[in-house]
Amino acid sequence: MTDQLLSGWARLVAAAIAVAVLAAVAGSAQAAPGAAARLSVRSSEYGKTLVGPSGKVVYVFGADRGSTSRCYGVCAKAWPPLLTSAAPLAGAGVETRLLGTTRRSDGKLQVTYAGHPLYYYEADNVGKIMCQHAVMHGGLWLIVKPNGQPNMAKGKMHM
Repeated sequence: MTDQLLSGWARLVAAAIAVAVLAAVAGSAQAAPGAAARLSVRSSEYGKTLVGPSGKVVYVFGADRGSTSRCYGVCAKAWPPLLTSAAPLAGAGVETRLLGTTRRSDGKLQVTYAGHPLYYYEADNVGKIMCQHAVMHGGLWLIVKPNGQPNMAKGKMHM
């Protein structure tokens, strides 16, 4: 009986650890609760570009109007907004004066740069840019240069 109890306890602990790891991975694309998102600059095949806390590049969406996001529903599943719980932070190469936030329709804060809401592409990986200069969900998606300008380089879609 004791062996069965220990075996059951071990399975319960293993399951709890697995849930914790999955939660950490799922949340890694955003700022940690109570923490501000930090942007930084990395070199890419398109030159220097902004990356979010996950290490993945961030994009701007041509259909957005000023700092107002127009990416919700299916769009936001493919292009998750870069969210923060406090004023975003500037890493090396990021211009602090260009950082800001906008409030989404659900009340969450989305990071902006040079007044443009920022997004990830869900299929990107760290160091892998899949949808530069792609037209999807009614607008053009571009990675962002450190000076705040969208990078107009033609991309190679890797769908």
